[in-house]
Amino acid sequence: MSPAIVVLTPVRNEAWILERFLAVTSVFADVILVADQASTDGSREICARYPKVQLIENREQGYDEGARRRMMVAEARARVPSPRILLALDADEIVAADAVGRTGWQTMLSAPPGTVLGFELVDLYLGTGRCMRHEPFRPFGYVDDGAPFEGRVIHGARIPVPIQAPILRLNDIKLLHYAAAAPARFAAKLRWYSCLENVLGTCKPVLKRRLRYLNHLDYTWRGRLEPTRPEWFGNWEARGIDMQTVAQEPYCWHDIEVLRWIGRYGERRFWLDDIWRFDWEACRRWARERGVEGVPDRPIRPAPSGLVHGMRALALLHRTQVRARQRLSGRRSPRFQ
Repeated sequence: MSPAIVVLTPVRNEAWILERFLAVTSVFADVILVADQASTDGSREICARYPKVQLIENREQGYDEGARRRMMVAEARARVPSPRILLALDADEIVAADAVGRTGWQTMLSAPPGTVLGFELVDLYLGTGRCMRHEPFRPFGYVDDGAPFEGRVIHGARIPVPIQAPILRLNDIKLLHYAAAAPARFAAKLRWYSCLENVLGTCKPVLKRRLRYLNHLDYTWRGRLEPTRPEWFGNWEARGIDMQTVAQEPYCWHDIEVLRWIGRYGERRFWLDDIWRFDWEACRRWARERGVEGVPDRPIRPAPSGLVHGMRALALLHRTQVRARQRLSGRRSPRFQ
């Protein structure tokens, strides 16, 4: 008996990519569990058009990846009988078009319960014509055996990864990551992450935060740039799925959320974060003109320019030191650690 493929996807205002994700994922998944956190951009209406989607409510008011992931795993186990494979994919992580026909896909379907499944995440870079390739594989799937799952508040495992569990690295299954294909949106997300960790207190050293969330997409040093491959898109495009268009927006919900934090905590709280290469006052005026709730009704005071330039210089020295240490030791840290 072949296992059911259950895809677990958290969503918050992902209409820019969700149609593509669901069209592709509906080809190979048996069930797509979408945990929506109060989307207001039409994401829920997109989900309603896909029969394999089961929409569940994520009623968390704050941010807790562990709680969200635990809820999705529990829902999958309650709704879909064994045997099942859990694939934890974000909406901007799309299975490459040649994956289902590869040997690795059949290997995944026949793997024993308790196996962790690792895929390569290919970062599309400033569009769909180029990509960043990285050596490490990340655990995106689990052949479910009911193992307990905890997770962390931020940047934790998405699926159970029991100690001593066998890890199956499926070299020929690629995930196309569209985040860096939309540069303005990606920069907004990185600014939001930096402020989020500031608010949560999960990454207190400011230089470490700045290294994690370089909002000018400077991750190329960690991998290699190369052209994307036609076979990653071809079969999906033959089905009429648009794999090339990347929607651009002047502002997105990440920007609005940061404005709300600025209103709540004050600008000074975020002066050391790398978020000041962005015109927050223009964003605030744009939001106010559209009646967006919760944004400040007063002008935004940017961080002093001397402080901004000084922090950039310190961050550059820190980044250079970290890179030199990693090259000398031969060790590289994950992007978000």
